[in-house]
Amino acid sequence: MLDSLSEWILAAGFVTLIAYLLGTWTHNHFYNMNVFHIKPIPFFGNMAPVVLGWRSFPDFINDLYKKLKGHKYGGVYQFMTPLIVITDPELIKTIAIKDFEFFLDHSNTMDEDFEPLMGKGLFHLKGQKWKDMRSTLSPAFTSSKMKTMFTLITECGEQLGDFLKTCIKDKNMPVEGCKIEREGDMLVVELKDLFTRYTNDVIATSAFGIGCDSLNKPKNEFYEMMKDLTNFGGVRALIVFAFMFSPKLVKMLNLKSMSKSALNFFRNLMHDTMATREAKDIFRPDLVHILMQAKKETVQPNGTTGLESTPKWEDDDLTAQAVNFFFAGFDMSSTLLCFASHLLATHPDIQSRLQKEIDEILENDEGKLTYEAVHSMKYLDMVVSETLRMYPPLLGIDRKCIKTYTFKTDPPCTVEPGDSVWIPVYCLHHDPKYFPKPEKFDPERFSDVNKDNINQYAYLPFGLGPRSCIGNRFALMEAKIALVHLLTRFNLKVVAKTPIPIQITKRNFTMTVDGGFWLGLEQKAT
Repeated sequence: MLDSLSEWILAAGFVTLIAYLLGTWTHNHFYNMNVFHIKPIPFFGNMAPVVLGWRSFPDFINDLYKKLKGHKYGGVYQFMTPLIVITDPELIKTIAIKDFEFFLDHSNTMDEDFEPLMGKGLFHLKGQKWKDMRSTLSPAFTSSKMKTMFTLITECGEQLGDFLKTCIKDKNMPVEGCKIEREGDMLVVELKDLFTRYTNDVIATSAFGIGCDSLNKPKNEFYEMMKDLTNFGGVRALIVFAFMFSPKLVKMLNLKSMSKSALNFFRNLMHDTMATREAKDIFRPDLVHILMQAKKETVQPNGTTGLESTPKWEDDDLTAQAVNFFFAGFDMSSTLLCFASHLLATHPDIQSRLQKEIDEILENDEGKLTYEAVHSMKYLDMVVSETLRMYPPLLGIDRKCIKTYTFKTDPPCTVEPGDSVWIPVYCLHHDPKYFPKPEKFDPERFSDVNKDNINQYAYLPFGLGPRSCIGNRFALMEAKIALVHLLTRFNLKVVAKTPIPIQITKRNFTMTVDGGFWLGLEQKAT
């Protein structure tokens, strides 16, 4: 009996030792480098608080940032993967701009053989492929192209305002499918639902020339597929965490984080649209046209553009760019609008000042919203900029070292190819060193008088350097147009269902709130 018990204890001890070694075999990385780091635990590294739902993702990374205070960089563990977190703006500038060629790629990227329509997207491409595709897409986001698409987006903004106005006037108007309630003469609206319908219509018209009208037709296929594509709750959130833990394991188990039906829908839509335009010689100055041109054009070694008989990009390469564009435009832009509206509703003095600016500029243009008018609204830009500071769409930026590099710091630190660095955008935006009283919503930070005092490498809502967000101007224009159309017609009001204070969800890594963003819309007096 004793021998049997001893054998069991010995076996259990051996299994425990093996498990411990498996769960910690990378956790000496920063100790061996003599880099200050946060002590990890087996398997989880430093990720336990967010994986187990103890902390929201923004609070979690802010906790890590505070522990690294006083260090220009420090080590953390994303499960088993070591990450160097860069907290010094000057070092961020060096890595992302000055010595960019050493940190060309992203770290957490999808394998294009495993998830083709995401892995072939601009964000996930690496090396020369990324450079070529970035050059291909850049013409789609110039000022002239933005001006061309302005009219299309404005029509979606007018459609949004008209729908809400009709909902208020016609109390018998059905709103099934949309998260809208009525309280007397006021609408109570769940903003995420409202704004994803708006951004869906913007994407459909500006990329494909498709009119969806997702408010009056809430169950249209384009919108349903966009929701499916961008849904990262439940099982998909677990798959994303598994991917962060071990991409090889996720691939081996064939776990897909993206909806197969949604990806097939957008693949077929893109292929059919390109085929129809080519067959009927249809021209429309949008993203599809830019991508179709990419099939014919290539950059020669001397830098000139010429034609070649074999397309440089296959249809799936181009479809991947459209899918990535949809993904970013649908969810990130709608999230920006949710937070901006919430902040305006909870700060009625700022809302009134913004409405006054909008009304005055529109009055000078005889009520017509123009591209120039939107860009002349300085206070609107200040409000949006401050919203992006408090709730940036990118909580952090990752880069992967591709050539041996030594930080010129005291002490110095040498990183090798394959090592990852991470820039904590949300934390920099909430650091009182760079933004006094960071939890205060204060658009005046971005006034002409004050904005030059902001450290530009501590304010990174769309990233920085060559790998900054290519669609940032599109996203800003889309958001500003929606806000103008809302605020010219309605007052944003706090209601019983409005989450105060905002608590970011702990259930996954997205920037949303449990229960939704609820606000009241009250028609403005004329």
